[in-house]
Amino acid sequence: MTQPGGAANWRTRARELSRKVPTKWFVTGVIAVFLSGSAAFGGLNTVEADALPQVAAATPYDGAELRISVERAVLVDGFPEQSINPAEGKRFFVVVATVENLWDRPVSTYSDSGAADNLRPVGIDGISADTKPVDVIVISDATRSPRLQPHVPIQLAYLWEVDPGVAAGMDEVKVDIYDKVYAAGGFVTFGARYDDPFLAATSTVPLKDNGAGASAETGASS
Repeated sequence: MTQPGGAANWRTRARELSRKVPTKWFVTGVIAVFLSGSAAFGGLNTVEADALPQVAAATPYDGAELRISVERAVLVDGFPEQSINPAEGKRFFVVVATVENLWDRPVSTYSDSGAADNLRPVGIDGISADTKPVDVIVISDATRSPRLQPHVPIQLAYLWEVDPGVAAGMDEVKVDIYDKVYAAGGFVTFGARYDDPFLAATSTVPLKDNGAGASAETGASS
């Protein structure tokens, strides 16, 4: 038999116990319940590709690390004056973009966590989401694999090797823009960085076949 006042005493003890539990435990608990409920209905919805932001050509997309404006794409045989040539029997598929490093330290265009992972042309034979450019060059002076200094916009050419005849007759191409996740920790060889690229936006830009490029500037920008 319940003693008089038993329910009131139980509620009092419950309130006292709740005051001893850290607030963040309640928040975590609510999130866990929400995720569990979502899992029961098939999990959290993923964003469909069609829902990605569509960025106009030459319009900046602000990512966590980089501000990227994809301007155009070019097919070119090579840049002989700068001794930048594809393998025998290949051509370059070039994506031209102005890139600004928004971080407070230089960003490589070469390493696995560098800016070479931020752009991929779509629907081009021989280039997939896993195909990194063979080189990234500065259009103004043909510097190869530059380090991007903080808050200095720079026009870059991303180069992929493709077979002759690839993209023949195309006058525009879609380019996927990837963003990255900030990672504060790191291994002994490196510390904080942006990594784990994910598809964040797309841009459709004009595509032109420039034949034999006389220089990095004329070949990629004419």
